[in-house]
Parts: sequence; C-alpha cells; structure tokens
Amino acid sequence: MPAEMPADMSNARLRGALAACLLAVLSLPAAGALAQAPEPPGARSAAAGDIANFFRQVGDQIYEHCIFELSQEQLEVQQALIQAYIRQGASSAMARQLAVKQIQPPKLSAECEQIKALWKTEPAVVVSVAPPPTRAPKAEAAAPPAAAAPASPPPVPVLAYKKVLPQWDCAPGVDYVTITHRGYERKLTDGDICSPFEDVVRPVPPTPETFRLGYAIATGRLFVLADDARVNGRTIAWAISGREACRNNPDPECLAAKAIGPLPPGEYAFASDKDRRVTWGPKTKRMVAAVYLRKLWNKERFTPAQIAAIRARGNIAIHVRLKGEMSEACLGLGPKGWEYVASLIRDGRATGLDVFVDEPYPQIAEAAPIVRTSAFSLSSLFK
Repeated sequence: MPAEMPADMSNARLRGALAACLLAVLSLPAAGALAQAPEPPGARSAAAGDIANFFRQVGDQIYEHCIFELSQEQLEVQQALIQAYIRQGASSAMARQLAVKQIQPPKLSAECEQIKALWKTEPAVVVSVAPPPTRAPKAEAAAPPAAAAPASPPPVPVLAYKKVLPQWDCAPGVDYVTITHRGYERKLTDGDICSPFEDVVRPVPPTPETFRLGYAIATGRLFVLADDARVNGRTIAWAISGREACRNNPDPECLAAKAIGPLPPGEYAFASDKDRRVTWGPKTKRMVAAVYLRKLWNKERFTPAQIAAIRARGNIAIHVRLKGEMSEACLGLGPKGWEYVASLIRDGRATGLDVFVDEPYPQIAEAAPIVRTSAFSLSSLFK
C-alpha cells in the first residue's frame, strides 16, 4: 500500500485481487472451451467445480502472502495515534497523514508478487452464461425490529499498576508519544512499539531432520531443542509475547492475566493434522500456527487461582507481528522470522514447542537484538 493511501482503500485492492483471481479461473481450459463451443450438458457444473478447486488450491497462498488490510489492533492504534499527535500540537491533517504513513499492512512478499504477475499474464476470456430464470418474489412476513445490542462496558485494566520492564522501555533520547489502547498506556515511536526485536533469522542446519522449538519468556529468544548437542539451544529468531507491562514479563501475575500476559511456561503441541498446523486465522486476519498447552510447568510459582486463570486463557498461536501491534499470549515474530518458523512447522521439522520462564541455555544464548533507535521526531509534527 502506498504511504499516503488511506487504510479503507485496502478493501478495494482486495476486491481487485479477487476479481483478477476469478479472471484467471475463467481462462482455464474448461472455461475457454465454453467460450468457443455450445455449452454441453454438465459443462456449467464442471466450470463451477474448476473454480472451487482453484480457490482451494491458491486460497491459502493468497491469505499467507497477500495481506491487504490493517488488523483490528492496527486500526485502533492508528486512531489513537491521531489523537496523540493532535495532543502534541499537530494539526488534524498532519496527524492523520502521519498515522496513515506509519501504520500500514506489511509489504507484499515476493510470493505475492509472483501470484499477481501470474494473474496479469492470464488472457482474458469472455464467457457467456445464461441468466437464471426470473421468478416472482414471494411475500415475506415483516421481520420484527432487532433489539438494540447492549453497550459493552469499557475495559477494566488488569495490573495497571505494573510498569514496563526497563529493557522494553523507550531508550534515552528516543522521541515517543503515548496512546491508550484497551485501557492500557502504550509508548509508540514512528508508529511502532519502543525497543522491538530486529527481524533476524538463524536458519537451522539440515540435520537434525526434526526437533522441538524452545522459547524463553524473559528474553524472547526462540531456539532449537534437539538431542544433537551441535544444534541444541541454537537461536532461530526472536518473538514478543505479552502486552504493555506484561511484555515478556514472567511475573506470575502477568502469566495469569488474560488479554495482556505472555504465554505460560509448559509443553505445547501443534495441531494433530499436519495440513492444519498453519492455517488462516479469521480473527487475526493472517496465517497462524496454533499451539495447545499439554503440560503446565513451574506450578510451584503459581497460586491455585493463578493456575486456574492460566488454564482458562484459551488457545495460543505463533504469528507475524504487524507494525504497532503487541501480542497477548502468543509469539509475535517479524515477517522474516514468521515466514521461516512457519515453514519449519508446515514442513514437519518443528514438532512442538517448549516454553521456559528463564533462559535455559545462558552459555550459548545471544544477546537480544533490540532496536534502540528511532527516526521519529516530535518536531516533525509542527512542520
């Protein structure tokens, strides 16, 4: 999406993409035959089957590689940024321009560009389809007026007294603005959270063929767990888990806090069906790898009430973290980190996930690649 294009124009792009996809379907051999000869019996149903098969084959690719819309959280953050910039003295027009420029969907991947190029090379074929017979509309009883939905109460902040851990706070000298999101304060610089991880990837050697993923809550490090001592403990990538003051905070209160806590320590499994381990998440509007808690660890650190709250937190997932977002009870990776980790899960090399409170391999663990700088300047609001 161009820097100055409003977020609502992304829907038009998505509609255009789907139209191009349909055009490609209609140019398949079965559809082309319909355009050149009288329609034989059953041809229409065959063409419909071709369309359905095509969408089944490429649907996951489209969703995985071509994200056109801002997520719900990004939309909320974008609106909160506008208000924050106005409070700092920016004009309404300048505030909106900055927010639109800073909070955008990720850039289209190389795979998405290839899909778009494929659509553009397909020849256009006009297919004549007889319209359905016209039928008189049936009289319908008037539906009773829908009851007004009750107004949802404002969110009640949990652990609002906690402060962001120093390693995740804005570095000295970095300009930032503070927004309020779902009842919590969040510092943003250039539209993103302060001190994110660099999007680095350390590829796993060809052997071992299979291994488990390990994750340290306190540091955000994702690594290899294998019997082979040569690769055991080696870094793969870095992921954020938890929101606001509970970001990568292994405090028991945070681990038991729904909506802001990081994922709890324990042994996790992927979906039993290999083909369903990386799937489209309609709520997150992106591809995700769901993980399921099989065994909770470090129970001695938690009260019975905290253990019950941890078990009630629901499903957890690994996914890409978009600009401006944080990640509650999940692992939010950068785009490159997500693509690589998703491939490990999809190909069956990564067979599960173990989550640790603290770093289990301090002797070989790398220092977290935290981004401490920012090009954002408050003075830009008054230009």
